[in-house]
Order: sequence, then C-alpha cells, then structure tokens
Amino acid sequence: MAVECIAIDSEIKLDPLMPSDAKIIFDLIENNRPLLEKYLYWAKVVVDLGTTEKYIADRIFSKSFGASWYKVCLSGKVVGVFGIKEIDSKKKNAEIGYWLCKSSHGKGVMTRIVSRVSCYLKDRHKIQALKIHCLSENRASIAVAERVGGVHSDTIPNYYSIDGVFQDLKIYTVPI
Repeated sequence: MAVECIAIDSEIKLDPLMPSDAKIIFDLIENNRPLLEKYLYWAKVVVDLGTTEKYIADRIFSKSFGASWYKVCLSGKVVGVFGIKEIDSKKKNAEIGYWLCKSSHGKGVMTRIVSRVSCYLKDRHKIQALKIHCLSENRASIAVAERVGGVHSDTIPNYYSIDGVFQDLKIYTVPI
C-alpha cells in the first residue's frame, strides 16, 4: 500500500517515513533519549545510524495490514513519528502509535493529529475505533487518548520493566 502525505492543518503534516530519514530520526531520538526511554522499549536499542535504519525498516516494511508510518512535521520541521500500526477490517479498528520530541509537547500537536487521522481512517477504511496503547506512567499519551474521547478499555499488568520497575500497559479505545 502506497503511503501518502496527510495534511493535518496549516502547521502540521504527516509525510511518509523513509529510509533516508534515518539521520534526522536518530538525532531526534538522541536528543530526546531520556524521555523516550521511559516509555518506549525500542529507545534503548536504537543507538546509532544502523539501528535507526532498522527501526525505520521494521516499521515501513511491516507485514501488518494497513500499516503506514510517518514523520511528524511541525512548521516544516520533523518533530516525531506517527504510525498506523495495523488496521483490523473485521473489528473495524486501527491501532496507532506515536512519539514527539520534548520541545513539541504541550502544543496540541498529537491531539490534532489523532483527531484528523481518525477522520481519515473512517473515510478511507470505515474504521469505527482507534486503539492506543500506553504505559501506565506515560501521562502525556494517556492525556492525548482522553482528549480525543478515548476510554480506558483494558490493562495488561506488569507489561514492561523500566529500571527494574514494572508498568502496566493501558489500552484506550477511541470511538470514531
């Protein structure tokens, strides 16, 4: 499936994530590593250009149905990654995932993206709900899920250990 640009609004655009983005994505990860390592398992293993290339390839060549990955552009600058991780046509839902650099937090960027992508998925794929998975301490992602109307629908206990402390995985369902 060809991945196309998605214009969110006058400031935000989702451009397809490409192998050639490895350097800029690595720099974002490196500059935001303490934040990302708190909540995202892959941040500890993406440590150089080669592992960043693998991180990108694992996403853009995913075998999951409907998967599409984007770099988040805010006023022309790459500030994170957004993914439609999978579309489940039978259940009419899609799982999404995302991260932003710290300097882009608190500006409503991800809330606007999730709201617009919800409409895009409803129009294009007849999706009726989004799934957002967040570690229990990831208050920023939980706040995004709640702002777009997400309801806490499930918890997987002791899902991931960070610095020896287990966190639950909270699953939010966002009706569209």
